[in-house]
Amino acid sequence: MNALYPMTPTYHLSLWQKRQAAMLYYYSSQSYLDALLPKIEELIVMAEMLLERRSILDPLMVSERWGVRDTAANWSTGGFPALIEYRENTMWDMAKRADQCYGITGTNQCAHMLGEFSMQWATAEQEKEFRERANAVFSYGYKIDGVMERDWSDMTFWSIWQQIKGQFPRLPKFKVHMDIEGKTGEVPPRTGVYVSQDDPLGALQFAWTGGGEGMWKTLEECQTFNELGLDVLKTLGRAGLWGDEDGFSKFIAQNQYKGVFTDPIFSARYQVQSDSFTYRPCKWYFVELLEGEFEDSDPDAMADAPGSEPQHPPRKASGEPCPHAGWWFSPAREGSRQYFRDGAIFPKLEGDYGYTFWLWSPDQSRPALS
Repeated sequence: MNALYPMTPTYHLSLWQKRQAAMLYYYSSQSYLDALLPKIEELIVMAEMLLERRSILDPLMVSERWGVRDTAANWSTGGFPALIEYRENTMWDMAKRADQCYGITGTNQCAHMLGEFSMQWATAEQEKEFRERANAVFSYGYKIDGVMERDWSDMTFWSIWQQIKGQFPRLPKFKVHMDIEGKTGEVPPRTGVYVSQDDPLGALQFAWTGGGEGMWKTLEECQTFNELGLDVLKTLGRAGLWGDEDGFSKFIAQNQYKGVFTDPIFSARYQVQSDSFTYRPCKWYFVELLEGEFEDSDPDAMADAPGSEPQHPPRKASGEPCPHAGWWFSPAREGSRQYFRDGAIFPKLEGDYGYTFWLWSPDQSRPALS
């Protein structure tokens, strides 16, 4: 039957990969970028109102030593233009999306410029309110930049997910196109999200076809777990990874991992999280977002439940197709562990009588590079 009806190769995304894909498509969307513009315009209006109110008092704030450094006039000629440029850059970004042209926003530049100019011309309450509003806008814009710069690790994705998971009561559905391949260092064939072909722990990326400002015009190296990260994963488990404070404390104590800051527990945890990743070139599959289609289950009711155990695929005999992409091994031969794609036919090992049985490997990490 398998010979008459061969299985079409497929790639099943894990729960964590689906979440990453959902976040990447969300923050790279036209609608998310479009919503940045009114936020910037509201900030500009707020700045204009503050400057107008302070214009009368401005002459009284001129210092013989510092001149007009702390005046509203100085902020108006130095800080305010940064907001105007931020708005113009965002409008340009919105227009270029039609040409599949993506890139980072002017968020970091505007935040840096506003930080250079004093707001002592405003009251403490006015400055606090303005800076809180500005930081909220910058936090919004930084999400776009993080996607475009491909600097989000598995831990970063997890942290952001804790903040926004209420927006995804149902995860979108995705389709992995194994016939649409990308490669590190090359422009992708289609704009969208990409998943590593052979690394189930590698962070997904968003890439585009139309060029753009900056250096991120190609698929970058895959950010994945290094030896330390794999050790943390093995100890804490996938469901407890990054969020299990007690588990992290025990891991740090058992491994005598020392940080470089004052607080021994916090610094060690921070250091472990920062040191758990590496980069490697790879080939990628295109992940399509199926518009208007969603998963049936609440994602938080799935594998995130504490103590839940993943359901592994059943053992398969040689000659049968692989039911789930991942690492498999056969008891028939030591060192037989290898990666199989969905639909790949399990081989019969030489010297084995009858069928060779293949089992899902409990270790789903790639082998260390020699």
